[in-house]
Amino acid sequence: MSESADPAKPATTGADRQPATKPTAEQPTEQAKKAKKPKPAKQRKPATPEQQERRKAIIRWVVFIGVGAILTVLLYFLLSALIPRWWAQVVGRQAGGRISTGILLGLSYGFVFTLLPLVVLAQAMHRSFSWRARTIIVLVAAALTAPNLMTLGISIGNSPAAHAGERTLDVTAPGFRQATLWGVILGAVTGAIVITLLLLWERRGQELKLLRARLDQLEKELPSALPTPPESPDSR
Repeated sequence: MSESADPAKPATTGADRQPATKPTAEQPTEQAKKAKKPKPAKQRKPATPEQQERRKAIIRWVVFIGVGAILTVLLYFLLSALIPRWWAQVVGRQAGGRISTGILLGLSYGFVFTLLPLVVLAQAMHRSFSWRARTIIVLVAAALTAPNLMTLGISIGNSPAAHAGERTLDVTAPGFRQATLWGVILGAVTGAIVITLLLLWERRGQELKLLRARLDQLEKELPSALPTPPESPDSR
């Protein structure tokens, strides 16, 4: 007899049978995708208080130098038409037509009236001064450059007053203008050295104050941090 097919079990074909696909390394699963997290963006470290103070000091220094330069240029243009003749006569009377005196006067004027404005201008960097006091200091520094500015106006000026002052200096104070230039160079170099030493000395003083304050704080905290010594048996 032939075996009859079970009606409860439907016949399955090859098309109905589909093998289960397994995830490969090239096809990541959804869990692997979720596990990947984006890298956090790098953030810049905030500036320390010392860096902020240095930036503020540099900005203040640039502002004061800019204000002083502007005032100096304005002073030069305002007085260039009147001062050359008068200044040449003043220097000529001091030199008396002698070349040695003219050179000595030029070196003195150039050196002194370059060094003094730089030193005075450096005082405006002190934090204890108000803005009004700093403005006055800048004005004083600009006024101290007047002798060198008057000589500069005679040397490079194109006005009739400048040419007249140049002729007067060549006759009554020979060598004065060239010596003034060398005095300005020497004064600028000396001023830079003096200002650098003053800044280093001031910074050293601030560091010493901080160290002393830290030492006083440690001396106050030291007795409480030390352990109490055990009592000896004889004292009981």
